[in-house]
Amino acid sequence: MSLNHYLIFIITLCILNVYGQFVPDTRTGHSAVFSESEKKVYYIGGYNSNKSEPTEPNPISDFFYLSIGNDDFFEFTDLTSQAKLPLTVFHVSELGGANQDSIFILEGAHWNAEETNYVYRFDTKINQLSIPVVKGKAPSMRKGISSVSSEGKIYLFGGQIGSGNDVTFFNNFDIFDTINLNWQVGSLVNSPVGRSFYTATLVNGVIYYIGGRTQVNVYSPLTEIYQYDIVANTWSLKKATAVDADSMPGSRTAHSAVLINGKIVIYGGFFSSADTPYNIPAKKTIAMLDVNTLVWSIPNFDIRKENLIPNLAFHSGTAVGTVMLIAFGNFTDIPNNIDQTNKVIYSFLFGNPSQITSNVISSFIKVNSSNNPKPQLPTSTSNKINPQQPSSLSKVVIVGVSIVSVSVALAIFAAISVAYKRKKKNQVQSGDVLDNLNNEKNHYEYQQQYTSQFASQQSQQHYTRDPPTIESP
Repeated sequence: MSLNHYLIFIITLCILNVYGQFVPDTRTGHSAVFSESEKKVYYIGGYNSNKSEPTEPNPISDFFYLSIGNDDFFEFTDLTSQAKLPLTVFHVSELGGANQDSIFILEGAHWNAEETNYVYRFDTKINQLSIPVVKGKAPSMRKGISSVSSEGKIYLFGGQIGSGNDVTFFNNFDIFDTINLNWQVGSLVNSPVGRSFYTATLVNGVIYYIGGRTQVNVYSPLTEIYQYDIVANTWSLKKATAVDADSMPGSRTAHSAVLINGKIVIYGGFFSSADTPYNIPAKKTIAMLDVNTLVWSIPNFDIRKENLIPNLAFHSGTAVGTVMLIAFGNFTDIPNNIDQTNKVIYSFLFGNPSQITSNVISSFIKVNSSNNPKPQLPTSTSNKINPQQPSSLSKVVIVGVSIVSVSVALAIFAAISVAYKRKKKNQVQSGDVLDNLNNEKNHYEYQQQYTSQFASQQSQQHYTRDPPTIESP
């Protein structure tokens, strides 16, 4: 092991031991659910394509949450051993039940081909997973569905089975009642054609369907917005425009969407065609659709700081007040022979009407101090940025990460360097460490922003063979 890798390993190990927090693995194909009452974002399932396939006969899914409460602000907690959910990817998860305190996990692809349970229920009060008794005919299992939950019902449209060029697209419209525990079927009159890996966003009782793939290398244009009115049980197709030609986002799949300040914010995704042997980032990584005028626009970022806008796909987007959390997924502008996995969570703070500030969240470090006020994510009633200062969230994260990480890293680096130089005084030339580090990520500038909690996750050999039943789309 070279000196630079040894130092990175020791520094990361010491930091994690000091703070004693669970650090999740990178992943795609997961789901994310925000519980406002619990002040937690739950991350469920997914897998790391860099890793070898599981060897145990019945592997279980990762199941953990990111706390945004005052007492344990931005800490991960692992629930995998309690939930024991069979390994599942590209599924959907939504809050439901009479008290909206259960997470229902539906559809997706299972590792075990003999797994026939279509619905799982996780009680957030006691952290317990169960298989409820469900009435009605269960729909066929499919992946790439985007869902919404309203009045105790989860709405699921489309999806696909298969992967690569061997794909079947569905336009089924299924409804799961989380209170009465039964399956229902919604209207398909004037519904869109089958599609997968689109987004569905609930706005005042109407579901907005955006993007996705309808055939191999065929994508739904973002000028077409399908709407489903829940109360009327009717579909309609609306035409979206843009403030100018340059603001019209490109077609995409595997993106995310959240509703903030009356606008649907889409993020990331990719596009492909018969002329390109690989996926390419979608045009305009981030864009906003006004839900009233159906006009697309590109948000302005706070020019007082450097903002990170990575090109990602198969990630999750979660709205917490006026903050959008972008987690996990794969980079779409990195060659296939390089580790594409995203190892951090990005936050986008929507402050003044059309101004955004982005940050990297170091969620494994406890940034609270008994001598300082505990930070809170801004809400819709408190979303202004002081013109003279960055947001309190940004300051806490940046200052906390910088002081703690740099102090610990420098101390350990100094101690190891002295010992190493005494033993190998003439074997290490100055500049070796920097040269090696500069070569590791192929000079991708934005990846230098990665925080130290993931330094121990070294790039592994790219895993190209699909698992038996969990294929990549």
